Amino acid sequence: MVTQVRATNASTEERIISMISWSLNVPSQKIYPYTNLQDDLNLDKIDLMILIAELENKFNIYLSKEQADSIETVADAAFFFSRSMAA
Repeated sequence: MVTQVRATNASTEERIISMISWSLNVPSQKIYPYTNLQDDLNLDKIDLMILIAELENKFNIYLSKEQADSIETVADAAFFFSRSMAA
């Protein structure tokens, strides 16, 4: 089960990186799991909220306000979306 969750998380992470790359017109090779969405990609709070809304729409998963507010990195986003998919 743990292997499946890790595989799902990695797959989700790749999909998130691809979506961020497309949305922000940033090469996917420059986006890593530890990439900070605000500091490294220069997103302000509103841009970050829009990105999270786009991810929610793409995955058809809606995060709580607390979950969305705690997303700082690509890995954070992958964690919450993977966890929601597994539930």
